[in-house]
Order: sequence, then C-alpha cells, then structure tokens
Amino acid sequence: VQKKRKLYDKHLTQKAEQYKVGDSVGIQISDVDPTNIDVKLLPCLILSKDKKDDDFIFKIACKFGKVAIAYTVESLIDLRSACPTDLKLNEVSSLGEITVIEAAKLLVRGAVSGVICDCKTKCGTKHCPCKKVGVACSTKCHVKQRGCLNST
Repeated sequence: VQKKRKLYDKHLTQKAEQYKVGDSVGIQISDVDPTNIDVKLLPCLILSKDKKDDDFIFKIACKFGKVAIAYTVESLIDLRSACPTDLKLNEVSSLGEITVIEAAKLLVRGAVSGVICDCKTKCGTKHCPCKKVGVACSTKCHVKQRGCLNST
C-alpha cells in the first residue's frame, strides 16, 4: 500500500509541476453542485501556484470572477489545449470573488446576471426576471413547467 501511495504522490507532484500560472484548467461542477446542470466543467485560469507541505495549492479564476477557494492538483482537469478564447482575454485582476456554484449558474445562462425564475406562466412578459434582464430561461428555471416562451 505504501509503495502505491508513493507512486500516486509522485504522479501528483509531476502533474502539479506541469501547470504554470496562466494555464487553462477545469473544475468539475458536479463535485461541487450536484443539481441538474447542463455544463460539467467550469473553465478557469491558474492565478497562483503555492506549495504547502507536500501539496501544491492553486488559486484559479473563471470569466465571472476569482474562485473563492483554492484547489489541489487532484481537482484540476487539464484544458490547456481547449481553452475558451474569451477566458484568456479576460482581465482577471479586476474581477471580484465568486463561489463555484455561482459561477456554474452564470456559465449555464451564458450571461453575468445569475437570474433564476420560477414563473407559473410561460415567461412571455417582463414579469419574468429572466426576460426582464434579457436572459433566456435555463434548466434551473421552473423545472416542472412546459412551454416556456423565453427559452432558447
């Protein structure tokens, strides 16, 4: 068991040393937010990489803000070859902190509003919070209702 543990630790150290500040990584959303969500990965950039004891700790940011908690290398998924261009163009230093769940909700909507509605009607008027801010209703909105007029 000790031998396998040492091999695993060596593998994690090698993987952590590959990542540099500015690299694209992903965080699996289902680990953090088990609700029904279309997107499985939150694309992020590495802001800082610190060594604490034998582990590397990564601070990351997505296009909506700096992620509030730090991650170890086990939680990161390599997206260096598939990074969205809008993520690289974003000015990270001006962004505020955000939780992964909030970022996932914003990513699902494709907007920075974070609005969820629970309308009993078909979302055809400005009474719908989503329609009011110009965002299409998503899978997080009124799950049981059919025939929404504000979905894509």
